[in-house]
Amino acid sequence: MAGKYRKLLDEGLSSLSLDLDQGQREQLDAYIAELELFNPVYKLVAAQGEDLVIRHIFDSLSGVQTLRALSAAYPSCRIADFGSGAGLPGIPLAIALPSCSFTLVERMGRRVDFLRNALLRASLSDRVQVVDRDLKEVKDRFEIITFRAFHPLADILDVVADLLSEDGYVCAYKAVQEQVEEELVQVKRTCKSSWTANFVPLQVPRLEASRMLCLLQKI
Repeated sequence: MAGKYRKLLDEGLSSLSLDLDQGQREQLDAYIAELELFNPVYKLVAAQGEDLVIRHIFDSLSGVQTLRALSAAYPSCRIADFGSGAGLPGIPLAIALPSCSFTLVERMGRRVDFLRNALLRASLSDRVQVVDRDLKEVKDRFEIITFRAFHPLADILDVVADLLSEDGYVCAYKAVQEQVEEELVQVKRTCKSSWTANFVPLQVPRLEASRMLCLLQKI
């Protein structure tokens, strides 16, 4: 399976200005292979083949440059991926950001089993841990919290606020900016926590759909 998508990955990584070394490429190949192996049984993502690489791997990696810049402000940056599911965006980000430690938070048993196995196969277990708990049961604090295809912002930001370091960032992978702005209106109406928000457009190779990062900081 290794190298199955070599040409596509070469093209996509170049487009994203990401220069992964041989070890990182092997980690990415191993993760993709594990995802393809277990996806038919576990129904982890609704895509297969090159579509899986474009919609999920490239989409996750499209945020690397932004997270790299943010993480550089911390002597030791801890990044959490909430509702990690199949390890997206957490595992691709962990491969591309080797100086950061990662925590994948996922409460569904089968997905937790997949994540732990995928980390072993991709040689990431020394730097990435899986926490099989509900968000309300997580006790750690993180400099960066990210999530993708997760709850609307108004449903989780009060919980997230307690898990974010004082000067930390929430980096939410989102689609259309207008929809996110509507979510932020709801945040102001219903959340006890207060936030500032900025938008970073993302260009995902070979994907025509609108993608962006919503960067949030506590006020």
